[in-house]
Amino acid sequence: MFMKKRERTQLALLASVALAATLVGCGPKPSKTETALKKVERKLHLKGDYRSIPWKRGASKGAMRMALASRGIPLAQYGFTASKDGKRYSGMLVGTSPFSKPLKGATINAIVVPVKVTIGSTTFDPMAPDCRDANVSALTRFRQSPLTNDVPNLTMNGVDIGSVQFINGLRRAEFWATIQGSPAYQNELKYFYADSYELTAGMVGTNGITDGGNCEQIGVLNFAWLDTLLQARVPQVLTSPGMTSPAVVLFLLRNIVECDKIPPSPTDSCALGYHGAIGTSIQTYGVIDWDTSRTFTGVSDASVASHEIGEWMDDPLGTNPTPPWGGVGQVGGQESDCQNNWEVGDPLSGTLMPVITMNGMTYEMQELGFFSWFFNRDTDPSLGTGGRFSSNGFFQGPAKPCPPGGTQ
Repeated sequence: MFMKKRERTQLALLASVALAATLVGCGPKPSKTETALKKVERKLHLKGDYRSIPWKRGASKGAMRMALASRGIPLAQYGFTASKDGKRYSGMLVGTSPFSKPLKGATINAIVVPVKVTIGSTTFDPMAPDCRDANVSALTRFRQSPLTNDVPNLTMNGVDIGSVQFINGLRRAEFWATIQGSPAYQNELKYFYADSYELTAGMVGTNGITDGGNCEQIGVLNFAWLDTLLQARVPQVLTSPGMTSPAVVLFLLRNIVECDKIPPSPTDSCALGYHGAIGTSIQTYGVIDWDTSRTFTGVSDASVASHEIGEWMDDPLGTNPTPPWGGVGQVGGQESDCQNNWEVGDPLSGTLMPVITMNGMTYEMQELGFFSWFFNRDTDPSLGTGGRFSSNGFFQGPAKPCPPGGTQ
């Protein structure tokens, strides 16, 4: 089971009823059958969302015991009373706690698995040159990005938080007042790169379609079908030659999204990325679309990866509770839409950070919410940089109670 979360970021795209629409200028010439089928394609209006698959196999205390025994990635427990509602909240973070004294850091292993997908006669390969991105592959871009490399003098809300990776910087920035800018508090990710995992056209079959054309083409896979395969793949990745365990496993796709139905309907939301936790001994993983199609508004190259890795860092099991919030980002304002978990990307889905230039390329990260946005009452100052409540200051106050939600 997964927790589905809606997003207001919308797109208009062309969805083929065929399983084989072919890239023009990026692949083989379409067949007569494909050309004929393209004439009957219908226009769909889909929404992109982000999801999580909460761990269901036990309590957080068990997860912590495994982390302490070095059988899982480094995790830290926390507990506090939120000023927003006076209730006690507890949960787990990846890495070390900003509330601990003395402050200390951690290194967290991450394994990236490129996923090559063929739908009909069209292949979406994160290792291949991308005609939408100066013929640079998605894997190369990821390896050279601020997600994996230290950004010199990374700045959030006008505050220099150090030369750090973007996600490590996010954690530092959202607890800036707590750690008082101490360089001792670091949670860097150490990346390893596994062999690619290939989903052939025969494997995909009727579980996938293609949308659009030319370099803007995207693939759509059935969510449940893909996730079943990837969950089964996780232990194989961890035990493959040259890899390390414990580690989070990150599956990297290019211009691939996941819908609940194939073909998708006009009311569907399709996942741009998601993270989850599985197994009795807890294994975390993430699925990331490196988007160069520019099909989705507010989604570009590293934005999906920053959303999912940021959420995984602050809510690795998908079970960290918060006071109900909504009416922002991908979450509606009705009572049934209110969300109550610490997912830092969802309230700002579709909102991008200022461009970061590294290694001769530009990268767009998604803006992410700070801890104080979820838990503070409106009279409390933020613990985050610049006194703001998100990484680029879009949130200048904490979340309003939901329903109806919104932000101060």
